[in-house]
Amino acid sequence: MAGECCHFPSRCGCYRAGARISLTLFLLCISLLTFAQLPTKKPEEFKPEIPDFNSPSAGWWTTWPEATREQREQWLGELNKAWDKWSGTLPDSDRVQERAAAVERSLKGIGITWKKYAEFEKVAVLPEVEFPRNPGVMAWATADAAVARGRQRLLGLQLELRQLDEALAQSLGQLRQQVVILREASGDPAASEGAALALLAAQFNHLNIIEQRRIIERQLGAWQEQIEHGESQLQRMLEELQYSAEATEQLQKTLEKYTDRIEKLAGDRTRLQSTTLESTDPAENMKKDLRVMELEVQALEAHLQKRKTEILVSINNVLNPEVKDQSLVSSGDLVETARTLVDSISRELNVRRRQVVAWMGEGSEAMSGWWRSFERVDSALGRSDDLIEDVLRYETAQLMVYREHQGWWATVRERAGHWGGVVYNRWRELADYKLFAIGESPVTLRDIARIFFVLVVAWLISSLTRRFLNRLVVKKHASESSMYNLGRVLHYTIIAIALVIALSMLGLDTSKLALIAGALSVGIGFGLQAIFSNFLSGLILLLEQPLRVGDLVELESGVFGRIRDINVRSTRITTRDNVDIMVPNSEFVTGRVINHTLDDPVRRIHVPFGVAYGSDPDLVRESAMEAAERVNITHTDWQRKTEVWLMEFGDSALNFKLVVWVNSNMVSPLGDPYALYNLELLREFNERGIEVPFPQRDLHLRSWEAPMPIERRAGK
Repeated sequence: MAGECCHFPSRCGCYRAGARISLTLFLLCISLLTFAQLPTKKPEEFKPEIPDFNSPSAGWWTTWPEATREQREQWLGELNKAWDKWSGTLPDSDRVQERAAAVERSLKGIGITWKKYAEFEKVAVLPEVEFPRNPGVMAWATADAAVARGRQRLLGLQLELRQLDEALAQSLGQLRQQVVILREASGDPAASEGAALALLAAQFNHLNIIEQRRIIERQLGAWQEQIEHGESQLQRMLEELQYSAEATEQLQKTLEKYTDRIEKLAGDRTRLQSTTLESTDPAENMKKDLRVMELEVQALEAHLQKRKTEILVSINNVLNPEVKDQSLVSSGDLVETARTLVDSISRELNVRRRQVVAWMGEGSEAMSGWWRSFERVDSALGRSDDLIEDVLRYETAQLMVYREHQGWWATVRERAGHWGGVVYNRWRELADYKLFAIGESPVTLRDIARIFFVLVVAWLISSLTRRFLNRLVVKKHASESSMYNLGRVLHYTIIAIALVIALSMLGLDTSKLALIAGALSVGIGFGLQAIFSNFLSGLILLLEQPLRVGDLVELESGVFGRIRDINVRSTRITTRDNVDIMVPNSEFVTGRVINHTLDDPVRRIHVPFGVAYGSDPDLVRESAMEAAERVNITHTDWQRKTEVWLMEFGDSALNFKLVVWVNSNMVSPLGDPYALYNLELLREFNERGIEVPFPQRDLHLRSWEAPMPIERRAGK
């Protein structure tokens, strides 16, 4: 390489220069990057803001929440020093010293809060809880109870945080109010001094609330982490559960204990309820009622504890390799019953509490004993709520263990059978619920369901019958109008029979329908005359068939169109403008109706037209006949032929009429036959040169001699 450089000295120099330039650029980039990472200026030193105690500003404390713990401690120390120095200059008046003491208590409260919650942060939410490996059901139950207590403590901490949020909002409102008071008292030195001290106390109290919330929020996060860790350990313990014969014996003894307790509580409750008090004092009756309520809640607690034990026994048996099939213990009925009972007793307890307060007054000394009785029942209700949650949690764990050891299919089969039975029992209870009574016959949801089923079946039978009749019409085995009328009559008959059956299901005596019909006739005579008249008219139209669906009719009221539906109350007619008009059936019976298609759909129409004077009448007749033949609705036979009549000599035209027979069934429901013929007439006349006239007048002009000039003379 050295030899090559000797042979090419210029090239070697270039290589060395390029290397030096590259190294220089690299070092420059490194130095720039290092310089960019260095702080451009010295960080500002934290300087606590000390307010002017004579006239504190509204926002001197606003940077407190963003400061670190060390900065807040420094700030609080300087505030204490400044306050001690300034408070010594205050006058000795009792009012001023009292307000100054309030400010000092608020200021020292911040330090007290720090010391208090420093000890609070050492408290663990799950103290001395063990999560062993390969545990038995008893160890899992112990750990689960500890985690459940931790959840309750966590809920209490969350409640405290919400209360601090409310207190913080109220404190902000108080701060704004004190700022306004200080501004209004600016002209009065004494009032201004008192307002300044009140504002300082409110500001220090607000800082204290901020510190309390900060500590509670931090503690809440730590406790949530511990609870989540405990729940994950419980999940792991469920997966590692082992069968224990000792646990089976222990749980069986526990079951016997709760069974005996339930029997004892039931006996005590029965004896107490059967006891007749000799005293008429309402207080004695109230004590008896409260004792009965307490026994009911205690019995409920025993039932829930027994159910928890049964679930633990079931879990342990599932873990036993010698047991093949183990059914799940369901708590659905018990849980729902327990919730209902807790709600009922809670409402009754509130009623009893209001009664006692109304008798004795809330602040009387005699109320202390009553409050203890109420508290016992209330505490028992709270424990029952916790036990309900325990049972639900145990059931979830049982289902998981069952699925793990028995398999998915066995779990689904067992759950499906259980929930099927639960749904069936719920339906039976709901179906037998009494809604109301007709006479002495109760009406339940089951009866309503049966009536609904009968009406639905009747409607289906009617629909199938009308569909069958429509198929006969399609296959040309019957006329459309006959099948339509028959379908309507059958529909109303089937529905009427279904209504009679429904009334009999409700417990009504069908033999008394004549009385009902008589009562209805009175109502019809007074208020339903028009509706009943239309109903009878509809039946007449369906039975006599003066009108059929598809007929082209013209009513006395001027309605013209085709019949689309004949219902009980009204008939639907569609006009040429595709407008549906509901015409009451009574109008067809009592009024004049022109049916253009009753027996024969062929009818004759007169189409007037005019041509100019001087036109050949024979040519006009021939042209009109050919124009009529081109219209597809024209009907001609040996009896009914198209004719052209010359009607009159008009002022401006020879007036003709095209008399033509048309098939009404071929006319479009939305079309006008006159328009068809007029269009063809105009086209034919244009081709043959026949002029269609317009109004003409002859104008005659007369000429006369110029009139004699009239001269006006003076005085005349």
